[in-house]
Amino acid sequence: MLGSKPRQAFALALSLTQLAACASSHGDGSSPGTGGTSSAGAATTGQGGATAVPTAPYANVTAVATTGTPGSYTFNVTIESADIDCSQYADWWEVLSDDGALVYRRILEHSHTDANGSSDADAPGNTFTRSGGPVPVTDTDVVVVRAHMSVGGYNGAVMRGSVADGFVQATDLGADCASDVELVEPQPDGCEF
Repeated sequence: MLGSKPRQAFALALSLTQLAACASSHGDGSSPGTGGTSSAGAATTGQGGATAVPTAPYANVTAVATTGTPGSYTFNVTIESADIDCSQYADWWEVLSDDGALVYRRILEHSHTDANGSSDADAPGNTFTRSGGPVPVTDTDVVVVRAHMSVGGYNGAVMRGSVADGFVQATDLGADCASDVELVEPQPDGCEF
């Protein structure tokens, strides 16, 4: 059985061998769509648009906004998820480099069933925004922002972009994009409620 350090090194090595899985299909590394910066210097919020709700438990990233300075940004990530309770909830959101390396992970310590007044998994998802950082990227680094479900893993809408250009839905990325980082620390330490 592998100890914690060898397991993390193995997961990192796997990540490096699968970098192309998350590479931009635009060839030049650019992100699709538009975005910008507000007069206050905060990146504008990208909207993911209408998304088909997957049949498995899902966590859609629907908007990303940023504040801060290069190398130390705060990401404000809006998630729509099929949270029920601690048995099924969005347990983290993360930032990946465009080539699939884990840059930052924000652990979500509880379910968000009251965010829209429903705990019905078949109802429209529970929508909430959580901040995290500092995220060590520059304003021009193209990154991927996605969420993870405690049951079902990576299954939902993903956004790609940069602080300078904003974020848009990345329809070319599937649940298998950098799926090996799922084992990398930090990991949830349980669910409060």
